[in-house]
Amino acid sequence: MNFIPIETESGTGLCPACQNCALTGCGFHDLDGVAAHQRGLALDRGDRLECRGRGACLQFWVIVDGTAATCVAFEDGRRQIVGLEGPGDIVCALMAGSGTQNWLEALSDCRICEIDLSQSAGHLRHDPGFLGATFAVAHRRLTQAQAHISTLGRLDSRERVLLFLAQMAARTSKGPVTLHMSREDIADYLGLNAETVSRILSRIKKSGLVKFLSPTEYVVPDMAEIARRLPVPIEETHA
Repeated sequence: MNFIPIETESGTGLCPACQNCALTGCGFHDLDGVAAHQRGLALDRGDRLECRGRGACLQFWVIVDGTAATCVAFEDGRRQIVGLEGPGDIVCALMAGSGTQNWLEALSDCRICEIDLSQSAGHLRHDPGFLGATFAVAHRRLTQAQAHISTLGRLDSRERVLLFLAQMAARTSKGPVTLHMSREDIADYLGLNAETVSRILSRIKKSGLVKFLSPTEYVVPDMAEIARRLPVPIEETHA
């Protein structure tokens, strides 16, 4: 993991990373003094970030580019990917429960803007701009979590894999989709095992619903046909 220098331009109160970033909708860029608490991170595939400290975690990681996953592991070593993160996503409060550990893992090379406001907790709890930005982040993540829980709870294994492939394709404007996830990663995200994922991918490939150009690249010839086979809408995911 490498650090990308972030320096505040004199008199602007806004760091150049925010000025040049298309993701200023994160809501934190215009808070007073936030630039002093920012740093850029460059993660290679497989690098991890862990939330430091307990209690009210005021660390935020804004994904600038690349694909990452929020993960939880249990005492017996099993891992669950609880969220896929792409450009524009904001990860906060990666707090581990009893007997678990949480981390953000780069599934591809990533650039991340880290905002650590833990030293300003006393001031920020009365700042309406900060409260609004934090609420927006929490609301979006709860909405995403609810949708994923519904997927795991109500869809069968084939529907889960088909929906996952369709969601990945929905965010790609043109050209083939590049999968940054191994079969094991997909299994950990969908609550399956790697053998089941591989078997279902083979069946989907034979059906013609998805055309694989290589083990990590595919195209969807007819998204409407996939939508007709799923009981839930295909919503874009930032993965």
